[in-house]
Amino acid sequence: MTTPHPAQPSMWIGPGRDAYTAAHTLHVNNYGNNPTSAGHVSLVPSRLAYPARGRHRVVASLATAPPGTVQVLCGAGGSGKTTVALAVAEEARNRGVDVWHVSAADAATFDAHVRALAVQLGVGHERLRLAWSGPEGDAPDLVWRLLDAQDTPWLLVIDNADDLRLLARKDSHVGDGNGWVRPPSGAGRLLITSRNHNPEAWGGWVRLHRLDVLTPEAATELLLDRAPDAGTAAEAAALAGRLGYLPLLLHQAGLYLSRADRNPPWPGKPRCPRTFETYRVALADRLGELLDGCTGQPSYLPHRRATTTWEVTLDLLAGQRLPQARPLLRLLAHFADVPIPYTEVLSRPALHASGLFELQPGMDLQQVVNALADYGLITTQPPDCDGEDTVSYTATLHPLVAEATRTLDEVYARREEYVTLAARGLYDAAARRDPRRPTDWPFWRLAASHLHRLLGLARGIATAPVTEALTRTAVACTEYAVEAGRYALAFATTDQASPVAALLPPEHRTVLSLCFERARLTELVGDTAEAEAEYRELLGTQRRVLSDDDPDTLRTRHAMARVLDRRGDLNGAVAECQAVLDGRTRVLGTDHIDTLWTRHNLAWVLAQRGDLEAAETEYQAVLDDRSRTLGTDHPHTLYTRHALAWVLAQRGDLEAAETEYRATLQGQTRVLGDRHPHARSTLKALDGVRRRLDTLPPSHYRARELGWWDRGGGGS
Repeated sequence: MTTPHPAQPSMWIGPGRDAYTAAHTLHVNNYGNNPTSAGHVSLVPSRLAYPARGRHRVVASLATAPPGTVQVLCGAGGSGKTTVALAVAEEARNRGVDVWHVSAADAATFDAHVRALAVQLGVGHERLRLAWSGPEGDAPDLVWRLLDAQDTPWLLVIDNADDLRLLARKDSHVGDGNGWVRPPSGAGRLLITSRNHNPEAWGGWVRLHRLDVLTPEAATELLLDRAPDAGTAAEAAALAGRLGYLPLLLHQAGLYLSRADRNPPWPGKPRCPRTFETYRVALADRLGELLDGCTGQPSYLPHRRATTTWEVTLDLLAGQRLPQARPLLRLLAHFADVPIPYTEVLSRPALHASGLFELQPGMDLQQVVNALADYGLITTQPPDCDGEDTVSYTATLHPLVAEATRTLDEVYARREEYVTLAARGLYDAAARRDPRRPTDWPFWRLAASHLHRLLGLARGIATAPVTEALTRTAVACTEYAVEAGRYALAFATTDQASPVAALLPPEHRTVLSLCFERARLTELVGDTAEAEAEYRELLGTQRRVLSDDDPDTLRTRHAMARVLDRRGDLNGAVAECQAVLDGRTRVLGTDHIDTLWTRHNLAWVLAQRGDLEAAETEYQAVLDDRSRTLGTDHPHTLYTRHALAWVLAQRGDLEAAETEYRATLQGQTRVLGDRHPHARSTLKALDGVRRRLDTLPPSHYRARELGWWDRGGGGS
């Protein structure tokens, strides 16, 4: 055996020197005398320097696969496919199995490797030349006849087979089984690693094994294997979580820390992190430097950029006439690290008009999405059933893939274009979704996270399309959050939107809408005086810039009526409610959702003035109209039903109140969930009525004892 020099690991090693010479001679004859990596061929698998952490089950499954099978180990770049394949190969060699390791990283390398394999199987020079003599050659048939003729167990590993065209005959597909991938006969097995996990591309007779990220425990062990002195297990676990448990990034980080003490700080350069914790903190500002720098890589190996391993896949897709895959991945990377409802937020008109994309008319964008998913760059999730909303079609990126993609120089230089496209897509989707309708809340739950990410990225981008689109979306998101009882989200949204909205003119309609939401949240926390001051200032601006009958002005006047009620000015509240009702009826119509809110609030103020009979009549009318226009399970309908139950209790009809409360609670629990403030308040009111029905005679009922969940419970 030829022993390689330790500083030259890329040199050929292993048995069969003549096979190497013959294959290399043919390689030079066919491809010229240019030295390439394919010229140094070894079919002997490398030894693993570290255990394959967290992969014992898949290693065991592949190592015990029955003869005659084809196993494909698939996953995104950096998921550790080669490591698992080498672990399987090592186990096979330990059992006396013949193992060949062929690289399909590119056409030249694969060609040289399979020629070397043919020679090792006993093919002479002339037969080898004929087998590779162009269209008439029979190279795959020849090699597979020799493999199937082996009378001892063998394992052939084809590594990095990302471009399936290399494995198939011309004008054929891998799944046809007549190229380089076939079911072995006899005692042989075939193991392939690939980024492509599309079952249709491989064929139904191939078994796929999908690799995902590591578990937190395995990721922690991987770091400690490589840098045992860099900190505690808890600190390693924190760093593993920051790196998203992706094996390649963990490996690079571990090697970096294992070698950091060899690199003193140079003048003007930041100090190399030496512990798990300092490395984790430094990632916030130095992600590309730490994961792509040379510190964590042996000097005798070619420099490898860990964070751009997925760019190799994008190059491959571009070669398959899908150049749109690269800008699409980069666009998706600007959304949040939660599922992206891509059919909703990818605006085709905006993509067609953008210089980032080259979308042709009729281009199937889904084909690009599927290609990214096939190669593990994104994970797509279809709905559970055909009847589900399109928001259920989602795509997810690995957080570190997205973060590193955003920090690429060429991406960062065009950040404004990417953020503009993402903001436009999110705004268009939000415009089709009602924040007050529970059936649209699955969209808003996802949209809230994406909005917050884009608001952070948009700071400093002073273009009107971005700032207006994001601010308007923030207004709608705040409205959703209040309706859904997610008050912390509502406050966070207005806080994050304010710096972006500040880039618009102060009297812009969208800015005024955001001011309204901030005032409403002030009222929500009980600061009525401050809320009234904010409403009055806003109302003065709206009357000057818009008009008294503008829907936004009427909305602020509606809120002012509620504030008047809260501070005890019931006559003023009734007058303002009536004026707003007249305006909304005239401008919006009698059945508009906002008009019905004003009627609801007017009934509440009537009840506060002691006119319970008139309040009951109006609540019943509003309940009928809301049931007809919004549906019986809409939160506004249920809100009115709760108010009607309260009036019934106030009038002493506790049995009817209990019935209404019970029905209301059932609807709220079903639609809003049992933790929503409205559902919890209804449960509290129902318990109060039940206690009094069980323990007190009718003559002892006190209307004031039954109460309401707050002073604004009957208003919007």
